[in-house]
Amino acid sequence: MIRVFIIIYNVLVLPILDIVTRLLTLTNEKMRIGVVGRKRVFLELEEAVRGFGSGPRFWIHNSSMGEFEQAKPIVVKLKEQFPDCHVIVSFFSPSGLAHVHDYIDADHLCYLPLDTRRNATRFIETIQPDAVIVIRHDFWPNFLKALNHRKIPLLLANCSIRHQGHLKWRIILEVNRYLYGSFDEVLTISQEAADLFHHYRLGDGKVTVVGDTRYDQVVRRSHTAEELVSPLRTLKGARLGFVMGSTWPSDESVLIEALCRLKEDNLLPWLVFVPHEPTEEHLSLLETELETCGFHSQRLSKIQLNQEHQGDALLVDRIGILASLYALGDVTFVGGGFGPGVHNVLEPAALGNVVLYGPRSTNSYEAGQLAKRGVGFVVNNSDDVYNLLHDFLQDEEKRTSLGKHAMDLVAQNVGATDRIVSHVQSWMTSHD
Repeated sequence: MIRVFIIIYNVLVLPILDIVTRLLTLTNEKMRIGVVGRKRVFLELEEAVRGFGSGPRFWIHNSSMGEFEQAKPIVVKLKEQFPDCHVIVSFFSPSGLAHVHDYIDADHLCYLPLDTRRNATRFIETIQPDAVIVIRHDFWPNFLKALNHRKIPLLLANCSIRHQGHLKWRIILEVNRYLYGSFDEVLTISQEAADLFHHYRLGDGKVTVVGDTRYDQVVRRSHTAEELVSPLRTLKGARLGFVMGSTWPSDESVLIEALCRLKEDNLLPWLVFVPHEPTEEHLSLLETELETCGFHSQRLSKIQLNQEHQGDALLVDRIGILASLYALGDVTFVGGGFGPGVHNVLEPAALGNVVLYGPRSTNSYEAGQLAKRGVGFVVNNSDDVYNLLHDFLQDEEKRTSLGKHAMDLVAQNVGATDRIVSHVQSWMTSHD
C-alpha cells in the first residue's frame, strides 16, 4: 500500500502541485514570491555552506512563522550547547521566510525546495547535516526517505496530535504511520499527544514527552517587551488597554459590535488592533468599520509618539511586534477563532493578560489549557465579548488575579527547549 502511495505521490501529486503553484503565481503574490525564491535556493545554500567551519551542522525545518517561533529557542540553545555549530532553517511557506531576513541566530535561512527525489538528495548532500529537527507537522516523503537512507538522526519536535476522523480511513492511517515512522524520535508537547500517538500506532520511533518550546519563546520575548512598547505608553495614558492580536475581518466584525456597545456605556478602553495580515485593503476596511461606529483611529506608522491620547484606536500596520504589544493590554483578544483557527494565546498569557478568543480554538492545545485554568475565555459572539469586557474593565482585582494565574501557567511549562537539545546531543553522541 505504501509503495503505491509513493508512486502516486511522485508521478501524480508532485507534478500537479508544481503546476497548480505556478498557475497561482499569476494571481497570488505570496505564491509568486515563493516560486521566485525557490529558484535561488541551491545557489544561495551552496554559497552559505562554503563559509561553514568543521563544527556540527543542524537543519531545522518548519512550515511558516508560527512554527518558526517554536524553532527560535532551539536555535539559540543549539548555539549555546555546540558553540562551533551551524544551523540552517528552512521554510515551506513564503509568509514565513519573507519576514525573517533580519534573524541573526541562524546561519542560513532558506525555502525548502519542491519535494522531488533529486531536490531532496541535492539539498541534504549540500548541507550534510549531523541531525535534523522538524517542527510540528511539515512532512515531505522524499526528504524523509533520503534522510533515513543516510541514517541521519531525524527528530520531530513539538508534536501535537488529536483524535482525527480521517485516520479511520486505512490508507490515510497507513500513510501517517509511514511518515511518523520515518522519525528516529518523536518529542511530544503533552502526555495526551503521546497517548494518541500510541493509540494510532504512528510509527516505530521512540516517543517522549518533553513539552512545548512555545512556552520558552514567549517567556524570553516577554522579558524584552517593554523595550518596544514603552514609547507607546504616552498614547495609552491612564486608560485601560484592550489589545486584539492576529485578527481577521471575521474577528473584527464581532469585536467592533461589542466595542460600540461599550462606548455607549462610557467603558471604552484604549484599543490596539493588530491584523493578522496588515494589507492596505484590510486596514482600510477596518478603518471604515471603526469610523462607522464613531471611533477615531490612527495607524502606527503615522503617529507622533510625543503626543498623548491620539484617538480611540491604534492600528498596527507592521508585523513581527505583536508579542511585545500585548504588554499594552489589560485584557487581550487573540484572533483566528472566528476564522481559520485561534493563533498564539501564550504570548499575552506570558505578560499577565486575561485572554479572550473565538470558538474555533480546538486547534490550540494551549487555549484549552488556559480555559481549564479559568484564565482563557471562549467568546461565541459579540454579546460574549461585551459581557466579559464589561466585567473585566471594571474589576481590577479580578483582572490582576487572573493575569497572575496566566503567567503561572506559562512559567510552569518552560524547559522544553533544554530537553529537546539534550535529545539531539544524545543522538550526536551515539553517532560519533
